[in-house]
Amino acid sequence: MGATLILTNGHVHTLDQRRPSATGIAMFGDRILAIGDDETVRQFAGPETRVVDLDGKTVLPGLNDNHCHPLNYGFALGWIDASPAATPTLEGLKQKFAEATKTVKAGEWIRARGYDDTRLDVHRHPTRADLDEVTGDIPAMLTRTCGHMSVVNSAALRLAGIDSSTSDPEGGRVVRDKAGEPTGLLQETAQNLVRAHIPKTTLEDTKNALIRAGNKFLEMGITSVGEAAIRSSQEMRAYQELNVAGELPVRTYLMMIIDNTLNAMEELGVRTGMGDDWLKIGPAKLLQDGSGGGRTAAMTVPYPDEPDNFGIQVYSQEYLDESFTRAAAAGFQGCAHAIGDQAIDMIITAFERALTAHPQQDHRWRIEHCGMMRQDLLQRMKQLELIPVPQPSFIYYLGDSYLENFSEDWLALSYPMRTWLDMGFKPVGSSDAPVTPAEPWYNIRAAVTRLTRDDQEMAPDQRVSIDDALRMFTINGAYASFEEHNKGIIREGMLADIIVVDQDPYTTHPESLHTINNLMTISGGRIAWEA
Repeated sequence: MGATLILTNGHVHTLDQRRPSATGIAMFGDRILAIGDDETVRQFAGPETRVVDLDGKTVLPGLNDNHCHPLNYGFALGWIDASPAATPTLEGLKQKFAEATKTVKAGEWIRARGYDDTRLDVHRHPTRADLDEVTGDIPAMLTRTCGHMSVVNSAALRLAGIDSSTSDPEGGRVVRDKAGEPTGLLQETAQNLVRAHIPKTTLEDTKNALIRAGNKFLEMGITSVGEAAIRSSQEMRAYQELNVAGELPVRTYLMMIIDNTLNAMEELGVRTGMGDDWLKIGPAKLLQDGSGGGRTAAMTVPYPDEPDNFGIQVYSQEYLDESFTRAAAAGFQGCAHAIGDQAIDMIITAFERALTAHPQQDHRWRIEHCGMMRQDLLQRMKQLELIPVPQPSFIYYLGDSYLENFSEDWLALSYPMRTWLDMGFKPVGSSDAPVTPAEPWYNIRAAVTRLTRDDQEMAPDQRVSIDDALRMFTINGAYASFEEHNKGIIREGMLADIIVVDQDPYTTHPESLHTINNLMTISGGRIAWEA
Protein backbone atom coordinates (compact mmCIF):
# COMPACT_ATOMS: atom_id res chain seq x y z
CA MET A 1 0.00 0.00 0.00
CA GLY A 2 1.59 3.26 -1.13
CA ALA A 3 1.59 6.19 1.27
CA THR A 4 -0.08 9.40 0.17
CA LEU A 5 2.39 11.64 2.04
CA ILE A 6 5.81 10.96 3.57
CA LEU A 7 7.93 13.28 5.70
CA THR A 8 11.67 12.57 5.89
CA ASN A 9 14.77 14.12 7.45
CA GLY A 10 12.78 15.55 10.34
CA HIS A 11 13.32 15.78 14.07
CA VAL A 12 10.10 14.14 15.23
CA HIS A 13 8.85 14.40 18.82
CA THR A 14 5.99 11.91 18.86
CA LEU A 15 5.00 12.45 22.55
CA ASP A 16 4.43 8.68 22.44
CA GLN A 17 6.32 6.96 25.24
CA ARG A 18 6.56 3.78 23.14
CA ARG A 19 8.65 5.61 20.50
CA PRO A 20 9.55 9.15 21.58
CA SER A 21 11.47 10.16 18.45
CA ALA A 22 11.89 9.44 14.76
CA THR A 23 13.03 11.12 11.55
CA GLY A 24 10.25 10.06 9.18
CA ILE A 25 6.48 9.61 9.02
CA ALA A 26 4.42 7.90 6.32
CA MET A 27 0.70 8.69 5.96
CA PHE A 28 -2.09 7.04 4.05
CA GLY A 29 -5.31 9.00 3.74
CA ASP A 30 -6.05 10.64 7.09
CA ARG A 31 -4.03 8.16 9.20
CA ILE A 32 -0.42 7.63 10.16
CA LEU A 33 0.86 4.55 8.37
CA ALA A 34 4.41 4.23 9.70
CA ILE A 35 6.97 6.02 11.88
CA GLY A 36 10.70 5.43 12.00
CA ASP A 37 13.90 6.35 10.26
CA ASP A 38 13.88 7.63 6.70
CA GLU A 39 14.70 4.23 5.22
CA THR A 40 11.76 2.63 7.00
CA VAL A 41 9.15 5.15 5.89
CA ARG A 42 10.46 5.37 2.30
CA GLN A 43 9.53 1.71 1.89
CA PHE A 44 5.91 2.88 1.79
CA ALA A 45 6.44 5.23 -1.13
CA GLY A 46 4.52 4.58 -4.32
CA PRO A 47 4.27 6.31 -7.69
CA GLU A 48 1.73 8.86 -6.37
CA THR A 49 3.36 9.49 -3.00
CA ARG A 50 4.41 13.03 -2.15
CA VAL A 51 7.70 13.02 -0.24
CA VAL A 52 8.73 16.12 1.72
CA ASP A 53 12.31 16.56 2.94
CA LEU A 54 12.08 18.58 6.18
CA ASP A 55 15.76 19.49 6.27
CA GLY A 56 16.01 18.73 9.99
CA LYS A 57 12.97 20.76 11.05
CA THR A 58 11.06 19.80 14.21
CA VAL A 59 7.83 17.80 13.98
CA LEU A 60 5.12 17.65 16.67
CA PRO A 61 1.55 16.41 16.99
CA GLY A 62 -1.06 18.95 15.90
CA LEU A 63 -1.92 21.27 18.78
CA ASN A 64 -5.29 21.23 20.56
CA ASP A 65 -6.81 24.47 21.90
CA ASN A 66 -9.40 22.70 24.00
CA HIS A 67 -11.33 25.74 25.25
CA CYS A 68 -11.79 28.66 22.90
CA HIS A 69 -14.58 30.44 21.05
CA PRO A 70 -14.17 29.97 17.29
CA LEU A 71 -17.53 31.62 16.62
CA ASN A 72 -16.71 34.73 18.66
CA TYR A 73 -13.13 34.73 17.42
CA GLY A 74 -14.20 34.58 13.79
CA PHE A 75 -16.67 37.43 14.19
CA ALA A 76 -14.21 39.53 16.24
CA LEU A 77 -11.68 39.33 13.42
CA GLY A 78 -14.03 41.69 11.55
CA TRP A 79 -14.46 44.14 14.45
CA ILE A 80 -12.31 46.95 15.80
CA ASP A 81 -9.23 45.48 17.49
CA ALA A 82 -9.25 47.15 20.91
CA SER A 83 -6.50 44.97 22.39
CA PRO A 84 -3.70 46.68 24.33
CA ALA A 85 -1.20 45.84 21.61
CA ALA A 86 -3.33 47.39 18.86
CA THR A 87 -5.01 50.23 20.79
CA PRO A 88 -3.16 51.21 23.97
CA THR A 89 -4.82 54.62 24.49
CA LEU A 90 -8.37 55.80 25.01
CA GLU A 91 -7.96 58.51 22.39
CA GLY A 92 -6.75 55.93 19.90
CA LEU A 93 -9.76 53.79 20.70
CA LYS A 94 -12.12 56.70 20.20
CA GLN A 95 -10.45 57.48 16.88
CA LYS A 96 -11.09 53.93 15.67
CA PHE A 97 -14.77 54.24 16.59
CA ALA A 98 -14.92 57.59 14.79
CA GLU A 99 -13.45 55.99 11.66
CA ALA A 100 -15.98 53.16 11.86
CA THR A 101 -18.90 55.62 11.75
CA LYS A 102 -17.87 56.50 8.19
CA THR A 103 -18.43 52.98 6.86
CA VAL A 104 -21.10 51.42 9.09
CA LYS A 105 -24.34 50.67 7.25
CA ALA A 106 -27.76 51.85 8.41
CA GLY A 107 -29.10 49.63 11.18
CA GLU A 108 -25.73 48.09 11.95
CA TRP A 109 -23.79 48.41 15.19
CA ILE A 110 -20.14 49.30 15.65
CA ARG A 111 -18.46 46.42 17.49
CA ALA A 112 -15.04 46.25 19.14
CA ARG A 113 -13.33 43.74 21.37
CA GLY A 114 -10.22 43.34 23.46
CA TYR A 115 -9.73 46.42 25.64
CA ASP A 116 -8.18 45.91 29.07
CA ASP A 117 -8.80 48.72 31.52
CA THR A 118 -5.69 47.76 33.49
CA ARG A 119 -3.51 48.36 30.41
CA LEU A 120 -5.37 51.28 28.83
CA ASP A 121 -3.45 54.54 29.28
CA VAL A 122 -6.21 56.06 31.45
CA HIS A 123 -6.32 52.96 33.71
CA ARG A 124 -10.12 52.83 33.78
CA HIS A 125 -13.04 51.45 31.81
CA PRO A 126 -14.24 53.65 28.96
CA THR A 127 -17.71 55.08 29.51
CA ARG A 128 -20.76 55.71 27.40
CA ALA A 129 -19.75 59.39 27.39
CA ASP A 130 -16.41 58.47 25.80
CA LEU A 131 -18.15 56.53 23.07
CA ASP A 132 -20.92 59.12 22.63
CA GLU A 133 -18.33 61.75 21.66
CA VAL A 134 -17.46 59.85 18.48
CA THR A 135 -20.44 57.60 17.67
CA GLY A 136 -23.46 59.89 18.05
CA ASP A 137 -26.69 57.99 17.44
CA ILE A 138 -25.03 54.88 16.01
CA PRO A 139 -25.23 52.06 18.59
CA ALA A 140 -21.81 50.84 19.66
CA MET A 141 -20.54 48.04 21.89
CA LEU A 142 -16.98 47.63 23.18
CA THR A 143 -16.29 44.27 24.83
CA ARG A 144 -13.51 43.80 27.37
CA THR A 145 -10.81 41.22 26.65
CA CYS A 146 -12.38 38.76 29.10
CA GLY A 147 -15.78 38.89 27.39
CA HIS A 148 -17.50 39.22 30.76
CA MET A 149 -18.27 42.91 30.47
CA SER A 150 -18.87 45.48 27.78
CA VAL A 151 -19.17 49.25 27.45
CA VAL A 152 -22.00 50.57 25.30
CA ASN A 153 -22.93 54.06 24.20
CA SER A 154 -26.14 55.95 24.94
CA ALA A 155 -27.73 54.90 21.65
CA ALA A 156 -27.35 51.24 22.65
CA LEU A 157 -28.69 51.91 26.15
CA ARG A 158 -31.75 53.63 24.69
CA LEU A 159 -32.44 50.72 22.32
CA ALA A 160 -32.26 48.33 25.26
CA GLY A 161 -34.37 50.55 27.51
CA ILE A 162 -31.65 50.76 30.16
CA ASP A 163 -31.77 53.79 32.44
CA SER A 164 -31.46 54.66 36.13
CA SER A 165 -34.59 52.67 36.94
CA THR A 166 -33.38 49.42 35.33
CA SER A 167 -32.82 46.62 37.83
CA ASP A 168 -29.73 44.44 37.69
CA PRO A 169 -30.52 41.09 36.03
CA GLU A 170 -29.79 37.88 37.92
CA GLY A 171 -26.10 37.13 37.54
CA GLY A 172 -25.24 40.56 36.17
CA ARG A 173 -24.71 44.21 37.02
CA VAL A 174 -25.49 47.53 35.36
CA VAL A 175 -22.68 49.73 36.66
CA ARG A 176 -23.87 53.18 37.72
CA ASP A 177 -22.29 56.51 38.64
CA LYS A 178 -22.80 58.31 41.94
CA ALA A 179 -26.07 59.78 40.65
CA GLY A 180 -27.41 56.31 39.84
CA GLU A 181 -27.10 56.71 36.05
CA PRO A 182 -25.67 53.86 33.95
CA THR A 183 -22.04 54.51 33.03
CA GLY A 184 -22.34 52.23 30.00
CA LEU A 185 -20.45 49.36 31.64
CA LEU A 186 -22.49 46.14 31.71
CA GLN A 187 -21.15 43.13 33.60
CA GLU A 188 -21.92 39.45 32.98
CA THR A 189 -25.60 38.78 32.13
CA ALA A 190 -26.37 42.52 31.97
CA GLN A 191 -24.70 42.42 28.54
CA ASN A 192 -27.62 40.33 27.31
CA LEU A 193 -29.98 43.26 27.83
CA VAL A 194 -28.19 44.98 24.97
CA ARG A 195 -27.23 41.95 22.88
CA ALA A 196 -30.92 41.19 22.39
CA HIS A 197 -31.15 44.33 20.23
CA ILE A 198 -28.13 43.70 18.00
CA PRO A 199 -29.18 42.64 14.46
CA LYS A 200 -29.06 38.87 14.11
CA THR A 201 -26.31 37.28 12.07
CA THR A 202 -27.22 35.01 9.16
CA LEU A 203 -26.26 31.38 8.76
CA GLU A 204 -23.76 32.35 6.05
CA ASP A 205 -22.26 34.99 8.35
CA THR A 206 -21.79 32.31 11.01
CA LYS A 207 -20.21 29.82 8.62
CA ASN A 208 -17.84 32.46 7.27
CA ALA A 209 -16.80 33.38 10.82
CA LEU A 210 -15.96 29.73 11.54
CA ILE A 211 -13.91 29.47 8.35
CA ARG A 212 -11.99 32.67 9.20
CA ALA A 213 -11.23 31.43 12.69
CA GLY A 214 -10.38 27.92 11.53
CA ASN A 215 -7.91 29.14 8.94
CA LYS A 216 -6.17 31.21 11.60
CA PHE A 217 -5.94 28.16 13.84
CA LEU A 218 -4.38 26.11 11.05
CA GLU A 219 -1.84 28.85 10.39
CA MET A 220 -0.79 28.63 14.04
CA GLY A 221 -0.53 24.81 14.06
CA ILE A 222 -3.79 24.18 15.89
CA THR A 223 -5.64 21.23 14.38
CA SER A 224 -8.27 20.63 17.10
CA VAL A 225 -10.34 23.01 19.21
CA GLY A 226 -13.05 22.99 21.83
CA GLU A 227 -15.92 25.35 20.98
CA ALA A 228 -16.78 26.64 24.44
CA ALA A 229 -20.33 27.87 23.83
CA ILE A 230 -23.03 26.56 21.51
CA ARG A 231 -26.21 28.49 22.26
CA SER A 232 -28.41 28.28 19.17
CA SER A 233 -29.63 26.03 16.40
CA GLN A 234 -28.02 28.37 13.85
CA GLU A 235 -24.61 27.91 15.44
CA MET A 236 -25.08 24.14 15.47
CA ARG A 237 -26.29 24.16 11.88
CA ALA A 238 -23.29 26.21 10.74
CA TYR A 239 -20.88 23.69 12.21
CA GLN A 240 -22.81 20.74 10.82
CA GLU A 241 -23.14 22.16 7.31
CA LEU A 242 -19.45 22.95 7.12
CA ASN A 243 -18.62 19.45 8.33
CA VAL A 244 -20.91 17.73 5.85
CA ALA A 245 -19.41 19.82 3.04
CA GLY A 246 -15.87 18.94 4.13
CA GLU A 247 -15.17 22.62 4.83
CA LEU A 248 -14.69 22.60 8.61
CA PRO A 249 -11.05 23.71 8.97
CA VAL A 250 -10.29 22.16 12.39
CA ARG A 251 -11.63 19.26 14.45
CA THR A 252 -14.14 20.63 16.95
CA TYR A 253 -15.58 19.45 20.26
CA LEU A 254 -18.80 21.32 21.07
CA MET A 255 -19.73 22.53 24.56
CA MET A 256 -23.50 22.88 24.76
CA ILE A 257 -24.82 25.68 26.97
CA ILE A 258 -27.43 24.10 29.22
CA ASP A 259 -29.82 27.06 29.40
CA ASN A 260 -30.11 27.19 25.62
CA THR A 261 -29.80 23.57 24.50
CA LEU A 262 -30.46 20.96 27.19
CA ASN A 263 -34.24 20.72 26.71
CA ALA A 264 -33.85 20.00 23.00
CA MET A 265 -30.97 17.58 23.51
CA GLU A 266 -32.87 15.62 26.15
CA GLU A 267 -35.87 15.33 23.83
CA LEU A 268 -33.78 14.20 20.86
CA GLY A 269 -31.54 11.84 22.81
CA VAL A 270 -28.38 13.75 21.90
CA ARG A 271 -25.46 13.09 24.23
CA THR A 272 -21.70 13.55 24.60
CA GLY A 273 -19.66 11.67 22.00
CA MET A 274 -22.10 11.78 19.10
CA GLY A 275 -20.43 12.84 15.86
CA ASP A 276 -17.34 11.93 13.88
CA ASP A 277 -13.62 12.66 13.83
CA TRP A 278 -14.26 16.26 12.76
CA LEU A 279 -17.24 17.31 14.85
CA LYS A 280 -18.43 15.88 18.16
CA ILE A 281 -21.01 16.76 20.78
CA GLY A 282 -19.10 17.53 23.96
CA PRO A 283 -20.18 18.44 27.48
CA ALA A 284 -23.22 20.26 28.83
CA LYS A 285 -21.97 23.56 30.22
CA LEU A 286 -22.84 26.50 32.45
CA LEU A 287 -20.90 29.68 33.26
CA GLN A 288 -20.87 30.35 37.01
CA ASP A 289 -18.85 33.54 37.39
CA GLY A 290 -16.86 36.22 35.64
CA SER A 291 -13.17 36.99 35.26
CA GLY A 292 -10.25 37.49 37.62
CA GLY A 293 -8.84 40.43 35.71
CA GLY A 294 -12.24 42.12 35.63
CA ARG A 295 -12.90 41.48 39.34
CA THR A 296 -16.10 39.55 38.66
CA ALA A 297 -14.78 36.04 39.44
CA ALA A 298 -16.81 34.80 42.46
CA MET A 299 -14.58 34.73 45.54
CA THR A 300 -15.05 33.93 49.23
CA VAL A 301 -13.07 37.08 50.08
CA PRO A 302 -13.57 40.61 48.72
CA TYR A 303 -11.31 42.21 46.15
CA PRO A 304 -8.64 44.63 47.42
CA ASP A 305 -10.02 48.12 48.07
CA GLU A 306 -13.56 46.90 47.30
CA PRO A 307 -14.89 45.45 50.57
CA ASP A 308 -18.34 44.81 49.08
CA ASN A 309 -17.15 43.18 45.87
CA PHE A 310 -16.94 39.38 46.05
CA GLY A 311 -17.44 38.99 42.29
CA ILE A 312 -20.59 37.70 40.62
CA GLN A 313 -22.28 34.32 41.08
CA VAL A 314 -24.43 33.69 38.02
CA TYR A 315 -26.56 30.81 39.37
CA SER A 316 -27.83 29.53 42.70
CA GLN A 317 -26.55 26.23 44.08
CA GLU A 318 -30.02 24.77 43.59
CA TYR A 319 -30.03 25.63 39.89
CA LEU A 320 -26.53 24.23 39.39
CA ASP A 321 -27.49 20.99 41.14
CA GLU A 322 -30.65 20.58 39.09
CA SER A 323 -28.99 21.41 35.76
CA PHE A 324 -26.01 19.10 36.09
CA THR A 325 -28.12 16.29 37.53
CA ARG A 326 -30.27 16.51 34.41
CA ALA A 327 -27.16 16.53 32.23
CA ALA A 328 -25.76 13.46 33.97
CA ALA A 329 -29.07 11.64 33.60
CA ALA A 330 -29.07 12.44 29.87
CA GLY A 331 -25.60 10.95 29.40
CA PHE A 332 -23.62 14.15 29.14
CA GLN A 333 -20.15 14.95 30.28
CA GLY A 334 -20.42 18.07 32.45
CA CYS A 335 -18.32 21.19 32.45
CA ALA A 336 -18.53 24.66 33.92
CA HIS A 337 -16.77 27.99 33.73
CA ALA A 338 -15.46 28.78 37.20
CA ILE A 339 -12.54 31.06 38.04
CA GLY A 340 -13.06 32.28 41.62
CA ASP A 341 -12.80 29.88 44.55
CA GLN A 342 -16.46 30.40 45.48
CA ALA A 343 -17.58 29.48 41.97
CA ILE A 344 -15.28 26.43 41.89
CA ASP A 345 -16.64 25.30 45.26
CA MET A 346 -20.24 25.54 44.02
CA ILE A 347 -19.45 23.71 40.79
CA ILE A 348 -17.70 20.84 42.59
CA THR A 349 -20.72 20.54 44.88
CA ALA A 350 -23.07 20.38 41.89
CA PHE A 351 -20.86 17.79 40.16
CA GLU A 352 -20.70 15.68 43.33
CA ARG A 353 -24.46 15.65 43.63
CA ALA A 354 -25.07 15.00 39.92
CA LEU A 355 -22.61 12.09 39.71
CA THR A 356 -23.91 10.59 42.95
CA ALA A 357 -27.45 10.62 41.56
CA HIS A 358 -26.38 9.33 38.13
CA PRO A 359 -22.93 7.68 38.30
CA GLN A 360 -20.94 7.56 35.07
CA GLN A 361 -17.95 5.31 34.49
CA ASP A 362 -14.93 7.30 33.30
CA HIS A 363 -16.97 10.51 33.27
CA ARG A 364 -14.14 13.04 32.70
CA TRP A 365 -16.17 16.03 33.95
CA ARG A 366 -14.29 19.30 33.62
CA ILE A 367 -13.86 22.67 35.28
CA GLU A 368 -13.04 25.29 32.68
CA HIS A 369 -10.43 27.87 33.81
CA CYS A 370 -10.30 26.61 37.42
CA GLY A 371 -8.31 29.66 38.45
CA MET A 372 -8.22 30.45 42.17
CA MET A 373 -7.80 27.20 44.03
CA ARG A 374 -7.76 26.13 47.69
CA GLN A 375 -6.26 22.96 49.17
CA ASP A 376 -9.68 21.58 50.09
CA LEU A 377 -10.93 22.18 46.54
CA LEU A 378 -7.94 20.33 45.12
CA GLN A 379 -8.70 17.32 47.31
CA ARG A 380 -12.38 17.29 46.33
CA MET A 381 -11.47 17.58 42.64
CA LYS A 382 -9.05 14.70 42.99
CA GLN A 383 -11.62 12.51 44.73
CA LEU A 384 -14.10 13.19 41.93
CA GLU A 385 -11.39 12.77 39.24
CA LEU A 386 -12.20 16.08 37.57
CA ILE A 387 -10.21 17.61 34.71
CA PRO A 388 -8.96 21.20 35.05
CA VAL A 389 -8.92 23.18 31.80
CA PRO A 390 -6.78 26.28 32.41
CA GLN A 391 -5.47 28.94 30.04
CA PRO A 392 -1.75 29.54 30.68
CA SER A 393 -2.07 32.56 28.38
CA PHE A 394 -4.03 34.28 31.15
CA ILE A 395 -0.73 34.42 33.07
CA TYR A 396 1.01 36.29 30.27
CA TYR A 397 -1.77 38.54 28.99
CA LEU A 398 -3.80 39.07 32.18
CA GLY A 399 -1.35 38.17 34.93
CA ASP A 400 -0.37 41.73 35.78
CA SER A 401 -4.00 42.48 36.66
CA TYR A 402 -4.15 39.27 38.74
CA LEU A 403 -1.14 40.50 40.69
CA GLU A 404 -3.13 43.64 41.52
CA ASN A 405 -6.40 41.85 42.26
CA PHE A 406 -5.25 38.93 44.44
CA SER A 407 -2.95 38.46 47.39
CA GLU A 408 0.25 36.42 47.22
CA ASP A 409 -1.42 33.65 49.22
CA TRP A 410 -4.22 33.34 46.67
CA LEU A 411 -1.84 33.55 43.73
CA ALA A 412 0.23 30.62 45.07
CA LEU A 413 -2.58 28.27 43.95
CA SER A 414 -3.72 30.25 40.90
CA TYR A 415 -3.96 28.00 37.82
CA PRO A 416 -1.74 25.55 39.77
CA MET A 417 -0.47 23.42 36.90
CA ARG A 418 2.53 22.00 38.74
CA THR A 419 0.35 21.01 41.70
CA TRP A 420 -2.23 19.43 39.43
CA LEU A 421 0.42 17.35 37.69
CA ASP A 422 2.00 16.29 40.97
CA MET A 423 -1.44 15.17 42.21
CA GLY A 424 -2.06 13.08 39.11
CA PHE A 425 -4.46 15.38 37.26
CA LYS A 426 -4.35 15.77 33.47
CA PRO A 427 -4.58 19.57 33.02
CA VAL A 428 -5.60 20.67 29.56
CA GLY A 429 -4.17 23.66 27.70
CA SER A 430 -6.27 26.28 25.94
CA SER A 431 -6.42 30.00 25.09
CA ASP A 432 -10.09 30.98 25.48
CA ALA A 433 -9.57 33.02 22.28
CA PRO A 434 -10.59 35.73 21.66
CA VAL A 435 -10.29 36.39 25.41
CA THR A 436 -6.54 36.02 24.94
CA PRO A 437 -4.83 35.51 21.57
CA ALA A 438 -4.78 31.97 20.22
CA GLU A 439 -1.04 31.96 19.46
CA PRO A 440 -0.02 28.66 21.09
CA TRP A 441 3.64 29.40 21.74
CA TYR A 442 2.92 32.40 23.96
CA ASN A 443 0.56 30.08 25.80
CA ILE A 444 3.13 27.32 26.18
CA ARG A 445 5.77 29.87 27.21
CA ALA A 446 3.49 31.07 30.00
CA ALA A 447 3.02 27.54 31.34
CA VAL A 448 6.77 26.99 31.43
CA THR A 449 7.90 30.41 32.74
CA ARG A 450 4.86 31.82 34.65
CA LEU A 451 5.93 35.28 33.41
CA THR A 452 3.44 38.08 32.75
CA ARG A 453 3.59 40.58 29.91
CA ASP A 454 5.51 42.93 32.23
CA ASP A 455 7.94 40.10 33.11
CA GLN A 456 6.58 39.66 36.61
CA GLU A 457 6.45 36.16 38.07
CA MET A 458 3.01 34.79 38.88
CA ALA A 459 3.23 31.77 41.19
CA PRO A 460 6.63 30.63 39.85
CA ASP A 461 6.44 27.40 41.88
CA GLN A 462 3.70 26.32 39.47
CA ARG A 463 6.02 26.22 36.43
CA VAL A 464 5.88 23.03 34.35
CA SER A 465 8.39 21.44 31.98
CA ILE A 466 8.19 21.92 28.22
CA ASP A 467 7.19 18.26 27.89
CA ASP A 468 4.35 18.72 30.37
CA ALA A 469 3.22 21.89 28.56
CA LEU A 470 3.20 20.20 25.16
CA ARG A 471 1.16 17.33 26.56
CA MET A 472 -1.38 19.83 27.93
CA PHE A 473 -1.89 21.04 24.35
CA THR A 474 -1.93 17.62 22.69
CA ILE A 475 -2.69 14.30 24.39
CA ASN A 476 -4.32 15.81 27.50
CA GLY A 477 -6.69 17.77 25.29
CA ALA A 478 -7.56 14.59 23.42
CA TYR A 479 -8.17 12.82 26.74
CA ALA A 480 -10.58 15.54 27.89
CA SER A 481 -12.74 14.84 24.82
CA PHE A 482 -12.46 11.01 25.02
CA GLU A 483 -10.24 10.96 21.91
CA GLU A 484 -6.82 9.93 23.22
CA HIS A 485 -7.07 6.74 21.15
CA ASN A 486 -7.37 8.82 18.00
CA LYS A 487 -5.14 11.88 18.28
CA GLY A 488 -2.73 13.79 20.49
CA ILE A 489 0.43 11.77 19.77
CA ILE A 490 2.21 10.59 16.62
CA ARG A 491 1.66 6.84 16.41
CA GLU A 492 0.72 4.33 13.71
CA GLY A 493 -3.05 4.24 13.20
CA MET A 494 -3.70 7.65 14.77
CA LEU A 495 -5.06 10.63 12.86
CA ALA A 496 -2.34 12.29 10.79
CA ASP A 497 -2.57 15.70 12.48
CA ILE A 498 1.01 16.96 12.49
CA ILE A 499 2.88 20.27 12.52
CA VAL A 500 6.37 21.32 11.48
CA VAL A 501 8.01 24.21 13.35
CA ASP A 502 11.23 26.16 12.90
CA GLN A 503 12.73 25.53 16.35
CA ASP A 504 12.84 22.59 18.73
CA PRO A 505 10.85 23.57 21.84
CA TYR A 506 12.86 21.09 23.91
CA THR A 507 16.07 23.04 23.28
CA THR A 508 14.67 26.57 22.92
CA HIS A 509 15.20 28.81 25.96
CA PRO A 510 11.91 28.90 27.90
CA GLU A 511 11.64 32.69 27.63
CA SER A 512 12.05 32.44 23.84
CA LEU A 513 9.37 29.82 23.21
CA HIS A 514 7.06 32.50 21.81
CA THR A 515 9.50 32.99 18.90
CA ILE A 516 8.75 29.52 17.51
CA ASN A 517 7.01 29.75 14.14
CA ASN A 518 4.79 27.21 12.49
CA LEU A 519 5.97 26.15 9.03
CA MET A 520 3.44 23.48 8.03
CA THR A 521 0.14 22.12 9.32
CA ILE A 522 -0.98 18.67 8.24
CA SER A 523 -4.58 17.83 9.07
CA GLY A 524 -5.91 14.39 8.32
CA GLY A 525 -2.88 13.59 6.16
CA ARG A 526 -3.36 16.70 4.02
CA ILE A 527 -1.11 19.77 4.04
CA ALA A 528 -3.71 22.29 5.15
CA TRP A 529 -1.35 25.25 5.61
CA GLU A 530 2.23 25.95 4.64
CA ALA A 531 4.44 29.00 5.14
